[in-house]
Amino acid sequence: MHHQFTLYARKVPSGGRVYYYYAYDGNGNRLGPWSTEQITKTAARNHCCLLIKENRLLPGLKEIPTFAEYANGFWDWENSSYLKERKKRRELTRAYADNRQRNLENTLLPYFGKMRLDKISGEVIDGWLDYMIKQKYKNTTTNGHYGTLMTMIKYAVRKKIIERDPFLDVQRLIDDTAERKLITHDEFRALFVGDWQKVWDDDLLRCTANKLAALTGLRSSEVLGLRGEFVFDDHIFVCAQNDGKYGYRPTKTRTKDHIPLAKDVIADLRKLMEINGSGFIFSLTGGDKPVTNKHLYNGLKKALLNIGISEEERLERNIDFHAWRHFCNTELLKAGLTIPQVQAVTHHKSKSCTERYTHIDAMDFARVSNIQNELLKPKHIAETAVDETVSNTKPVLKLVIPTEEEKEAKRRKVS
Repeated sequence: MHHQFTLYARKVPSGGRVYYYYAYDGNGNRLGPWSTEQITKTAARNHCCLLIKENRLLPGLKEIPTFAEYANGFWDWENSSYLKERKKRRELTRAYADNRQRNLENTLLPYFGKMRLDKISGEVIDGWLDYMIKQKYKNTTTNGHYGTLMTMIKYAVRKKIIERDPFLDVQRLIDDTAERKLITHDEFRALFVGDWQKVWDDDLLRCTANKLAALTGLRSSEVLGLRGEFVFDDHIFVCAQNDGKYGYRPTKTRTKDHIPLAKDVIADLRKLMEINGSGFIFSLTGGDKPVTNKHLYNGLKKALLNIGISEEERLERNIDFHAWRHFCNTELLKAGLTIPQVQAVTHHKSKSCTERYTHIDAMDFARVSNIQNELLKPKHIAETAVDETVSNTKPVLKLVIPTEEEKEAKRRKVS
């Protein structure tokens, strides 16, 4: 501790001596002097050591905390000053805070915890990015943690805990999100059209949940949040989501939408309602609570195996329950709906779209239902047609699906 201060004696008018000290800041600058009010060197040294322990060696100067000290309670849902400020301006979820806390504990504290806040420079952050790459983290994962760190540091700048924002000198890593190879029409129909009982091991719940996600683009938590009371003759009302950790709560976008749905799927939902009533539709407890996300996902993995998609191929193509959201968005756009119309169906809206498109009209209901019905129809021959319910001016090419005999004939011709 002695290198943090130096002592010297000064004569006082009474003829005695009092020890004073100089101290050094984090940049090595000598500051002071200040009196220890001690008359012996040993007592003065002990006095300075106590000041260090109490973080008072530099009187009147702001002490910069370590990252760990600063981070303590930063993402505390009830007590965080930062979150209290954010809640005044926008709605936040507990899941948001918990996710940032996990980033902090798992990655940021082990690396930055002992560093003084003003020592976390752009160069230091860039070194951490290199470290994350060496540890085989995906760039997208690292960028999520980067966002957490950036939020915390910029708040420290705004509160004048540190003077300069180090993120002016560093950038995120390049996005390396794995490409999804969409489920094809053939695979969709193999899963849901025809002998679904064989494909889904006669599990109506898992089959219907996945089919609902494929045709509406709902997130798994929104599927699990659907209750029987919100199922109508030609649509469902999506107003909440549900998962095991945070329970029943508003949707991710905080919106409530009427989503058109094919009558065949409505019929499947009503079959489940015969068991679960007006409660949670996708439930094994009579509607009291829904099944888990994992339950739906495991059902999809088994069904994919049953139609010939191996686990290795599924992983290579990045097919999970969320893949239905990509499938639905793609199919609705291909069929001619506008982006705002697709956003209204899939419950995924930017702020401007939320303000401008709060519902879809009856014509849009019919158009979406017709698209869903087309997807659910078996296709055995190639055809080209114009779907007037999608567009009165633009012809829509329907998917060409050859029969197995035609496929075999083509393979023989090629060989």
